[in-house]
Amino acid sequence: MFNHCLLRTYVPLEDLNNSLMLLLLLVPANFLPFGNGDVVNPISDDGSSEAIYLQQPFKYFGRTYNQIYVNNNGHLTFTQPLSAYIPYLNAGIDIIAPLWTDLNNGNGGTISYREDTSSAVLEQVTQAVNQYFSNVPFTAASAFVATWDSVPYYSDEGLVTFQVVLVSNGERSFILINYGDIAQTGQVWLAGYDTVDSVNSFTIPAASAPELSYSSNINVNGRWTFRVDGSANCKL
Repeated sequence: MFNHCLLRTYVPLEDLNNSLMLLLLLVPANFLPFGNGDVVNPISDDGSSEAIYLQQPFKYFGRTYNQIYVNNNGHLTFTQPLSAYIPYLNAGIDIIAPLWTDLNNGNGGTISYREDTSSAVLEQVTQAVNQYFSNVPFTAASAFVATWDSVPYYSDEGLVTFQVVLVSNGERSFILINYGDIAQTGQVWLAGYDTVDSVNSFTIPAASAPELSYSSNINVNGRWTFRVDGSANCKL
């Protein structure tokens, strides 16, 4: 199975004797750090987070949102949670779906999120956007990071690890979709994004779910990047 992991994050923990322990987190190389400081979604088949109020508004194809939902079945929505586990085009909703399929965190794995405004992360995502969209001057003000870490398919065929990052400065908006190990599945799945009227939509053209781990539109294995604020030439 494809694996592009890198030991890169160290989290100090104090035990009762005030000594420090180091917890090594295995983070795929194309991912932003996750886990430490994240809010963890409830264990619930077809569940969702509560409404998450954003510090920085996110403009999505002409509509500006100040809240978001992280849905356990592999997608983000803005106006309401979504329990749908069978993906479909023309959904009639603004949705970002890194891997829309039937997932079950009740059988393991973690779904977590945070809005990050730390200088280190903002510098990292700013550099990424400026590299991929060199004709668009941009400095990130926030990065909303949602990660599905080793979450099993409902059919229990295998595990998936992926991440979506919403990067914004209040006016310009980008998404980075990062894939780690993605197991093969017989379930229906879809990856991409859609809008209320489906005027702006995109489906990642992967022949199988595992192919997401090494496909790309920017020549970085396992990463897809899009501009989504609604300005001309948004799609890379």
